[in-house]
Amino acid sequence: MRAHSSVDYDAIAHLYDSQPYRGKVADPELVTFMAQRAFAERPSILDIACGTGSQLVANCSIVPNARLVGLDRSFGMLRQARLKVRDIAWIQADGAMLPFQPESFDFITCQFGFHHVPDKAGMLRAVFQTLRCDGRFVMRNLCPQENPDWLYYDYFQEALAIDLADFWPPETIVATMEAIGFATVTVELEHLRFEQDLRVWLDTVRRRDTNSQLMAISDRAYEAGVHRLEREVADRAAPKVRADHLCLITIRGNKKDR
Repeated sequence: MRAHSSVDYDAIAHLYDSQPYRGKVADPELVTFMAQRAFAERPSILDIACGTGSQLVANCSIVPNARLVGLDRSFGMLRQARLKVRDIAWIQADGAMLPFQPESFDFITCQFGFHHVPDKAGMLRAVFQTLRCDGRFVMRNLCPQENPDWLYYDYFQEALAIDLADFWPPETIVATMEAIGFATVTVELEHLRFEQDLRVWLDTVRRRDTNSQLMAISDRAYEAGVHRLEREVADRAAPKVRADHLCLITIRGNKKDR
């Protein structure tokens, strides 16, 4: 199974935070978890595939006394993260080989990064081992199985084939988590439907690093999609606004005493 090996995050790390939609607020999943738990000692939180660390930095406001750890394979992304907050532990490692003792964390999250992990089952096993009892794992990502009509897939069709190979279907993730031992595994789909102004979107896709799908496809497929979009924008008779659809998925699993 192919992973996004063609996406060189070290090369774009210095540009990453300037991309659209990179701003973060405190994670509502963490807010909910903290409200449901009483901690006898300092809570410990891990963000796998933390990138430039914006989510953990945003979380500081709601868990000021927590031990926060960000993990990513990209040294370049972590270098940007370290410039933001030095009190957070930034660790370079693979998500399937977590360098922590068993039962080290109360809350583990992976946002928009699970598809980049070649050994997905290995990562889920490592997460389960690293979670403390009554801990929670929350994964958030795109769900390409639910939005094949996303305009990125329409104009850059090679991206859909890559994503369907890289992104496990929800039922596969759930079945794997339950087999490993996660309890109360839940799935929540969020369908976002909106209108896309193709003239504005053209400016966005011309900067290829704004979207990992664009970076993963071949140069030929990328250029073909941009040229198609340019022709449609230039055609006075062609519609300039199109319906768009994106589906985001949140999967949660808890660790309980057996």
